[in-house]
Amino acid sequence: MRDHSIDILRSIGLLMIILAHVGPPGLVFQLRNFDVPLMVLISGMAFGLRYKSNSQERYRTYIWKRIKRLVFPVWIFLTVYFLCQRIFITMPNLSSVLNSYLFMGGVGYFWIIKVFILVALVSPILYRYHKRTDSNRHYFIVWVFFLLSYELLRYLTLPYIGDGIGENISQLTHYIIPYSAIFAIGLRLPSLQTKAILIMIVVSFGTFCSIAVVLWSGSGGFVPTQAFKYPPSIYYFSYALFVTSILWAYRGWLEDFITMAKIKKPILSIGQNSIWMYLWHIPLVGLVSGNFIIKYLIVVFTSFALTMMQVRVVSSLSSRKSLSIRTQKNMKILFTG
Repeated sequence: MRDHSIDILRSIGLLMIILAHVGPPGLVFQLRNFDVPLMVLISGMAFGLRYKSNSQERYRTYIWKRIKRLVFPVWIFLTVYFLCQRIFITMPNLSSVLNSYLFMGGVGYFWIIKVFILVALVSPILYRYHKRTDSNRHYFIVWVFFLLSYELLRYLTLPYIGDGIGENISQLTHYIIPYSAIFAIGLRLPSLQTKAILIMIVVSFGTFCSIAVVLWSGSGGFVPTQAFKYPPSIYYFSYALFVTSILWAYRGWLEDFITMAKIKKPILSIGQNSIWMYLWHIPLVGLVSGNFIIKYLIVVFTSFALTMMQVRVVSSLSSRKSLSIRTQKNMKILFTG
């Protein structure tokens, strides 16, 4: 049984990511700037519900599944994307092609896939620690200390990660460390009582406001959390955790609202097929122009329609009796979900 709350929050995260890419005004851009941490947090929740074994064989199986579900669909999409660019526009730049396949730039928009891959490498380790630590207080103190240590590392290394080998190293270290902590919080979040979630809301909001005031005093105005996203800082994460904690605390109300609005089915479909909707929105963002609201609606509805058509076609093809069960399963992994 899928948890509808997880699919609903995953849908919200994806819709906010797409909103960022259509050029909204500053206030809207800031309000939605919790999307990527929310997706990682949701990934932690989902992982905690399905991962049961600590064996080495299971770890290898899990990593291979994540590669098939995350890397291969993106590579398939990129191959078609660059072929279309070559046929209809111009020969793509070789450096851009290679960087895109390596999730190191290029086309752009794929750095989030890199985050998911990096976190996947340590997910079973984080899960073991989560299961072995009964005390929520001890668990969160450790991860707060972990994030504070990372913040110090980030501050000390900023002069050295702007380019060259320092930048290449930071593309790994400065993303796997903090996002692992966010993933670990996601592992624990479903088991927290309301009081603990409220404490998380207050602490994250207090942290965000305190840093915002300090930055305001130095710059003379509000500094968006986007300015501290690459690499991510506690300022960026504190706002994201504040919003995501509220969304989780009131997830029941969210589900009631989308049910009343009669949009539950498409919202759940978005959450269950998020990667291909994300991929389809990338060329659409470049093709559609106009007011950001109109552009957003066109991109969302078109990418959703393309994704649902793809899911229907793949489901039809993969159900053929002439195909082996393994082939059917791999088709669904690569082209749906």
